[in-house]
Amino acid sequence: MRKRIISLALALVMCLSLLPMTALASSDDNNGDWAAKTLTLKNTDEAELMVRTGDIDAMNDSNAIANGYSPFTAKNQRPHSFPWTDDAADPTGTDRMYIGSQWSGGGKDGYSKYVTAPGALTISMRYDAAGITVKNALLQLCIDDFQALNWGTSFSVTLNGRSAPFIAELLNQVDQTGPTSYIVSAVIPSGFFNEIASGELIIAIDETTGLGDGYAVDFAKLLVNYQDSLFTGDFSGTTQPGATVRLLGTSTTVTAAADGSFTFEAIPGLNAVRASTSGYVENYEFGIVLASGTEWAPDVRLSAGTGSPDIDFSQFGSTDAWANASDWATEELAEADELGLIPEVLEGADLTQDITRAEFAAVAVKVYEALSGTAAIPAVNNPFTDTSDVEVLKAYNIGAVNGTSDTTFTPDALLNREQAATMLTRVFKKVSLVGWTLATDSEFTLTYTKPAAFADDADISGYAKDSVYFMAANGIIGGMGDNKFAPQNITTEEQATGYANATREQALLIAVRMVKNLEV
Repeated sequence: MRKRIISLALALVMCLSLLPMTALASSDDNNGDWAAKTLTLKNTDEAELMVRTGDIDAMNDSNAIANGYSPFTAKNQRPHSFPWTDDAADPTGTDRMYIGSQWSGGGKDGYSKYVTAPGALTISMRYDAAGITVKNALLQLCIDDFQALNWGTSFSVTLNGRSAPFIAELLNQVDQTGPTSYIVSAVIPSGFFNEIASGELIIAIDETTGLGDGYAVDFAKLLVNYQDSLFTGDFSGTTQPGATVRLLGTSTTVTAAADGSFTFEAIPGLNAVRASTSGYVENYEFGIVLASGTEWAPDVRLSAGTGSPDIDFSQFGSTDAWANASDWATEELAEADELGLIPEVLEGADLTQDITRAEFAAVAVKVYEALSGTAAIPAVNNPFTDTSDVEVLKAYNIGAVNGTSDTTFTPDALLNREQAATMLTRVFKKVSLVGWTLATDSEFTLTYTKPAAFADDADISGYAKDSVYFMAANGIIGGMGDNKFAPQNITTEEQATGYANATREQALLIAVRMVKNLEV
């Protein structure tokens, strides 16, 4: 019986060895089919959008997956075959050996002797980002044989032609000898969010000294609106007491304790830290962080001397508060920016354009949070079938907005002036009137001196009149000339010209006046 079992086992092994590679391929919910050359996934456990260029196979190693290769845990990174056979179907920049564009034929390492011509490693990622507001982004590169510390080489990195030293620094402070592949991860600063939102990201990695250091990338992975749960590894180290320690690939810093200790949460793979403090020269250490537990305990020793400035991440900070605005509005818009009243959906936008219901809901949430000092929480149960916008659900939960029907919100519809007045008056009621809800609104009365009626009072909807005059009485929303409020578009001509529509900049100016004039 035992001989029969052994014979069956051997037969199974032989059958498995004859199976095509696809039969041994791996797949998971966050990365899809590892054999796919390019892939886009939405709403994974890791991120709202995942884009991958290049297959996950440790440089075309047909035995990698069978041997337990998994770059996402940083465990069991066995050496792969070398040199490997090129696959013409692999996307440009992946599973190829590169040597910098400045190389002039000097000494070569094991990889570079297989490179036919110098040139930057360039990976193009193209994807559909429609409907996604970029709130954060992270780039992962599965690198192979990057040895800047060993060779004295220096890598430069660009994203869509713009310098990205926050990624280059990471590549220049690890010594990763092939033939093994490890992931490095870099958080993309908000100044690059427009690049991410464009649906195309071109990553170029070049070696600038001209030394013969060959290098390769197995795949590149972009995560848009990622979850903090990605940081599943952790490590602790020591350095000069009181030193500032930064996790490379991020702007995150900690201060070393009195005994010099520090701790970070990190993404599994190759990681590095920079330690610096006044009177000392900065220093770096790198190591491997595992998905659970770690063998890396960096000891970042500093020598007395004059250090160099750290990367100024502010130069890669948020995009301009707006792309376009009227001259008459810029002073108060600057106040809106300082007060934190510009929601993410309007950052970098043309503020002269009319505002939508969803955009104004986000403004209303900002006003509520500023007046109440409390973070708005989205409604647990979404009553709307036409939007899942979290800002709309926050505005709905605080009673600032309701739907255009029992099941719809119509997020892209343009907002008129009486609707703006009504929504923000509800915000004020929520903050100032104990027990107020939208359902109990009729039970509450606002105290104010009502100004003289507007000339177009008859055009103001009944539900909005109290809100319109409350706003006017407090100097928040004024008339439009000829003592008219312009509450809504009545005539065909008004509808065509958007006479009563509220613009984005008007909405933000109203928000500023709300916070300044109605501070509770």
